[in-house]
Formats: sequence, structure tokens, C-alpha cells
Amino acid sequence: MIVTEVRSTTVRIPLSSPIVMGELRFDAREYLVVEVMTDEGLTGIGFGMTRDAPLGPIVNRNVAPRLLGADPLATEAIWERAYNENLTIGQRGLFMRCLSAADIALWDIKAQAAGLPLWKLIGGFRERIPASMAGGYPRPGVTLEALADEIAGYAGQGFPWIKIAAGPLEDDTERLRVAAGAVGDSNLAYDAHWAWRTIPAVLPTVRTWTEFDLAFIEDPFPSDSPHLAAILRDRTGISLALGEDVVGRYAFRDLIDQAPPDILRLDATTAGGISEAIKVCALAATYSIPVLPHIFPELHVHLAAALPIVMAVEVTDPVQEIDLLWNVLANPLRPVDGHVSAPTAPGLGVELDRAALARYATSVETVRR
Repeated sequence: MIVTEVRSTTVRIPLSSPIVMGELRFDAREYLVVEVMTDEGLTGIGFGMTRDAPLGPIVNRNVAPRLLGADPLATEAIWERAYNENLTIGQRGLFMRCLSAADIALWDIKAQAAGLPLWKLIGGFRERIPASMAGGYPRPGVTLEALADEIAGYAGQGFPWIKIAAGPLEDDTERLRVAAGAVGDSNLAYDAHWAWRTIPAVLPTVRTWTEFDLAFIEDPFPSDSPHLAAILRDRTGISLALGEDVVGRYAFRDLIDQAPPDILRLDATTAGGISEAIKVCALAATYSIPVLPHIFPELHVHLAAALPIVMAVEVTDPVQEIDLLWNVLANPLRPVDGHVSAPTAPGLGVELDRAALARYATSVETVRR
């Protein structure tokens, strides 16, 4: 079996209201979908966020040529070749998003060829996985009462962890107080989305948050400043979740060395695909650091079902319009009673809604052998 074609589709799905994360603003969610075709009729699917960057041309120029004609089951050989032949541009950033999507598609093919769901191929640990709900985004018109209703709704559905997103720091103590009052027996967490810059600017406020018994604060500072996160934890005693935008095993190694997180965040769509995610999870396991993947439940359910170090699968509420990839999937993964079930179909088990994909597509680029 060899790879005969690589297709990259960029889809842009509008938001009804913007998502604002510190200095970041998104009016739409844009995704890269990569399909890898073979001469034996198997097709693999990979995906990830573009973060509004032009990923399609990088797939075509820097990734696809390393796949065409190769055995798709030789995932390590393809990954090493693609990574090393792009070393001068590719150890971080946009290239790794492209390699990640292609690698995910190759693992989809590998598991289909084996006749197994991906999670059984890479491990096989459990079939029912706890889900962590990411919500509570501060948008225009969202009152404290509405926030309380949203969090109480998630608690009533049985989610073990419920996370709210940061707004202006001066507003967030009251927002956390409201969320803490509504969270019930679930664990409350807070995502700062890399918005903070200095310890003196945030410490007077954050040190008062011990009253909320937070499960963790996520990504308080940009990932190039892990020492600040370590200082914040030392001075507040609040646990940290770090790593969502960290790329590659070596960067995760450095993060653990410099500011070992209480929970390691991991996104296989940015970190290097399934190949690299398995290695990062193994690294985390040697330090007994639980791993909580970043959204994309249809993908990360396989890590959580395969590997005991992965504590949960992160999901979002479709009504809240946080992650919109489900709009182009024919079979999005949905939680039941605060948990998700491991797929049973061979491969990723992800099916694209072709009509929706065409409707939201802004570019489609194909490279053939």
C-alpha cells in the first residue's frame, strides 16, 4: 500500500459573536482538514485549527511530497523524514500543525488497515472516559445570572470538571464566585488563555481565589515564560495546567524541567500528531503528571481510551460556539452523563459531512503522485 494523493481543505465557520481571549480575537473558527488517499482504497482524515494562518500551501509544499509514494503504515519513518527535511523551518509553529494533521490521517489509515479503532491499536485501556467541559466564555450580553445557569447546567449533566474562560481580570473574581456557587460537586477550573504578562499585575487578585478551591488555572502566561507560571503557583498554591500550545516532545521536556505542571495540556493537532502525542504521554507518565488534551474530542478520545495517564476528554457545548469542527462532521462525539464512549469503528471513526465541508470550504488543494 502506498500514498497516492493528499488533499488539504481549509474551512472557515463564522461565529455568531466573537471569541475574545486576552489580546486574541476570533470572528470565525478556521480549520485545516487533510485527507490522505492510498492505492488500496483506504483514506485517512486529519484536522486541526489554522488559527487564521495559511496552512494549506505548507501541506502541499512541505508535507505532501514526503507522503506520496510512501507506505502509510510506516508512520515513524514518514514523520522523521518530514520533520528532519523541514528542520530549518519546522520545529515549532505552522509547519508542525500541518505535519500533525497529516500524521493523524496516517494513523487513521493504519488503524483501518488493522481493523481496529485507533485507541485499541495504540493501547487499549478503557471504553468509557470522563469528560471535562470547557465553557463560561465572557461574551457581550452574558450576565452573571446566565453564567450561573450555564455552569449549573453542566454540573447537572455530570461533568467532573467544568472550566470557565477568562474575561477582564477585574471582573473575574465575581465571575468565579458565581461559577463556584453553581458548580455543585464538579471541579471548577479557570483558563487564562495566556493573557497575563507580569506577576505584580495579577498576584493581588489571584491570591484571593483560594476561596474558590480551583482544580487548576490554565495557561496564565505565554508558554515562553514558564518561570512566571511557577512563581504564580508558589505564591498562590493554586495548581496549574500548562502545555496546550507547546509543540513537540522536546518542548514538553523543557516545560516539565522548568515548571512541572500539575496537569499537562496536550493538543495532538499542534504538537506533532498522534506519533508525537504518544511520546509526550509517555514522558508525562514517567513523572506521573495527568494529561488533559485540548478539545478535538473525536481525536483525543483515542488517547484517553488508550492510555491511563490521560485523565479525561475535553468537550464544549455546541450552543456556546467555542469549537465548531462538529459542523463538518457527520458523526460528532457527544458526551452522555459527563462521559464519552470510545469509538468502535476501525480507525479514527470520523466521517466528514461532505456537503458541509463544501459549504464552508475557502480553499481545496490536492497533490497527487
